[in-house]
Amino acid sequence: MTFLIAGLIVFFGIHVFPLFPAHRDAAIAKLGIQGYRGTFALVAAIGLGLMIYGYGTAERTFLWAPPEGARHLAYAVVPIALCLAIAAEIKSNIKRLTPHPMLWGVVLWAAVHLLNNGDVESLLLFGGFLAYSLLAMISANRRGARPSADKRAVWRDAVAVIGGLAVAGAVAHFHATLFGVAVI
Repeated sequence: MTFLIAGLIVFFGIHVFPLFPAHRDAAIAKLGIQGYRGTFALVAAIGLGLMIYGYGTAERTFLWAPPEGARHLAYAVVPIALCLAIAAEIKSNIKRLTPHPMLWGVVLWAAVHLLNNGDVESLLLFGGFLAYSLLAMISANRRGARPSADKRAVWRDAVAVIGGLAVAGAVAHFHATLFGVAVI
C-alpha cells in the first residue's frame, strides 16, 4: 500500500502544481517550457507507475460488495468514458458540450470502477481520480473554462466515438493480462 499512496501523492502532486501560477511560472523560467513539460510528464509517469505497482501488489481490504448490476453498468459506461478521453484530444463537437471531456471521462471511469471494487485500495485509487477530476473541473470553470463555440465536421466526432470504442474493446480484451481481472 506504501507504493500506491506514494504514487497518488506524486501523480496528483504534479497535477496540482500548475494551480500555483507563481511556482509554475518560476519552474518554466528555470527549465523552459519544453523542460517544464518534460519534467511534468516524467514525474506524472513515475507517479502512475508507483500507483499501478502499488495497487497491483497491495493486499485487498474489502469494505463493501459491488451492487447487483454494477459490472453491467461498467460495460456501458467505460466505453463512453474512453470516447470522451479521445474527444479531449480531437477538435470535435463534443467540446461544445463541455470544456472538460477528459475529466468527465475520468469521472465516469473512476466512478464505475469504485462501484465495482469495494476495497480500501480501490477507494484510494479510483476515489482519488474521481475527487481530483471533479476539483479540477471546478477550478477550471472558476478560471473561465467554457465549452467551445466552434462547429466542427461530424467526422471528427465519429473518430472520437470509433476510437473510444476500439480502445474499449482492446482494454476489455486485455484487461485480465494488464490488470489481473477478466471483464469478458
